[in-house]
Amino acid sequence: MTAGGVLAVVLVAVAACGRPTGDFGRAAPSYLHDTLLPVAGDLIASQARKEPVSAFPLTDDEIELRNRAWAFVRAPHARDWWLDTLVEGERTRILPILKGDGAMSPETAAMFPEIALPLIAPAYDRSRYHRYLLSDGRRSTETLWTRVTDDARADTALVPPFCAVAARVRRADVERLGALRRQGLVEASLHQGAEARVWENEETISWVWQALGYRGASYRYAIDHLEVEAPSGQLVAAERALAGLLGVRCFGAPAMRTAMPSGPARHSRLMNPPDPFDEPVPQK
Repeated sequence: MTAGGVLAVVLVAVAACGRPTGDFGRAAPSYLHDTLLPVAGDLIASQARKEPVSAFPLTDDEIELRNRAWAFVRAPHARDWWLDTLVEGERTRILPILKGDGAMSPETAAMFPEIALPLIAPAYDRSRYHRYLLSDGRRSTETLWTRVTDDARADTALVPPFCAVAARVRRADVERLGALRRQGLVEASLHQGAEARVWENEETISWVWQALGYRGASYRYAIDHLEVEAPSGQLVAAERALAGLLGVRCFGAPAMRTAMPSGPARHSRLMNPPDPFDEPVPQK
């Protein structure tokens, strides 16, 4: 475990809470979460994990991309305090994005001491949403089915606006990298800053797609278990709502992996997984 990794665990423990939420589920202003933790996170990302960190100012679209991403990466169930804490650690870059297809990837696991791995495991537990639904024993079982359907439909409705912003960010990144070529700029800081910002934007988009996969898996788990625990005529509506989420697609963005130039100081290291655009929501 590196010193940076230990610091990451300590800082998340100190933060000990998710990002504050205001009206309509939007993030509420917070000096700790908006200023202090992101500064610490950038330091940990660059020094401990050797990730690209750009000093460029965020464009309006990049800010909106990150704000819309937050709606997806938060836990799909209220009051999940620890999962909100993990997500806040990822958002501020104190923690790496906890990647893995239904389980923690070896690369992510290697960033933490073995004793801390059980604390990270909730990020991959698709049963948490189902347990949340059942946590209030006074609820009508029909209400539980309605909640699953409504949640899946609400997520589906949020995807097109996010994709529209992501497409604009992608087009701007193509222009950003094209400007480096056309102008023949040789300053290493410009190339490093541009490539780092493109990497950050791509990671944000990938993070959202991973979060949607987690949500889809959570809804699938809840529907399968409720079908046994509390059979209902609402099963068809819930299945259709989930199918709508899993089938949603993004269009209109160029693939950045083919757009990256070779800068004078280092090469881009954009993600290798399939481009989220033109792909359905991953199913787990």
